[in-house]
Amino acid sequence: MDGASSSAAAIKTDTKRPQTAAAGLFSPINDDLLHNILSHLPALSFASAACVSKSWNQICSRILTRPKLASALSLHPSPKVAVKEVIEKVLAEPIRPHFVVANIGSGFGLYDISKLISKKLGSSIPFIISTSSGIFGRDALTHEFKEVKWGEVCGDGRDEDCSIPAKDANYGILLTVGFVPGLKVDAIPLLRTIKDPREVLLDKFIMDIKDYTASVSDCTSPVGIMMFGDGLRDMKPIVDALDYAMPTETVIVGDERCRFLYRSENESRNVCGNAKYFTDAVGLIFAKDKDKPHGIGDIQFQIALSNGVSTVGSRHKAVSVKVNNCERSTWLTARKEGHPEILDGQQILDDINNERR
Repeated sequence: MDGASSSAAAIKTDTKRPQTAAAGLFSPINDDLLHNILSHLPALSFASAACVSKSWNQICSRILTRPKLASALSLHPSPKVAVKEVIEKVLAEPIRPHFVVANIGSGFGLYDISKLISKKLGSSIPFIISTSSGIFGRDALTHEFKEVKWGEVCGDGRDEDCSIPAKDANYGILLTVGFVPGLKVDAIPLLRTIKDPREVLLDKFIMDIKDYTASVSDCTSPVGIMMFGDGLRDMKPIVDALDYAMPTETVIVGDERCRFLYRSENESRNVCGNAKYFTDAVGLIFAKDKDKPHGIGDIQFQIALSNGVSTVGSRHKAVSVKVNNCERSTWLTARKEGHPEILDGQQILDDINNERR
């Protein structure tokens, strides 16, 4: 019995040795190396990695400490394919979506796109989807910059599917996913009663913004407001009223007039198609998070007004400009200051993008 016990103990000891040796292979992976590995994961794998252990979660949190916007464009005529392409692109790197903004062509239905986005990104992320007269961004597949200009978008989006078909359907989507650590984001609508269509509930809109900000922050004024307005609504009086009601530190942008659809994190605010209200506008509200994690700094919004494009970095002098009426785009070549070679539009955009990094 003693000999058998000794043999069994020896076998058990031997079977443990390979496991110990295998475990030892991972011991040299220090935090810096793990940080480098995790920072190259796609968003979904990154989210899973953050749940492995407390130390991994801390490293993932250190990777995502700065604001990030991920954007992609697709001109595929199928809404399912287009949404799939842009979402796969924006989630190709680590990011935790705090909000979503999508600009689409009139050939896509607002409700159809909202369902596809919700299916892929979840039902709790606030979003605003608007029908645009043009989009500009990097193609999800080719990674090249593309610009598409469509016809004017009008109408108030109150038909059955919240979109009005155009004679010449325009297909495409520009999707932007935002990560803003230290801030809370939600969509808040500006309502108008169906009973009295002339009554715009502007005072309620301002109070809703302040109440939401007070609930998530230590103050009643948000740090930023991004406005989207109804196609038939003049946005200037609304923005002026917001400007008067908010402190100078609150950045307010957006005079877009379009058909739009939104979803708020607070279900009580989702009143599109409601029997009592029209939605004249919606604001994407950015408020300081009173419970922000330690080590996260304050995000400062900056805004600049210009009649055209403000000069940043190297100057480019145009060599040729040609309007392509068929594609509703502009073909441009230019020469960078101090360099003899002529660059096409793609090379110019790549050059500018490299300088911004």
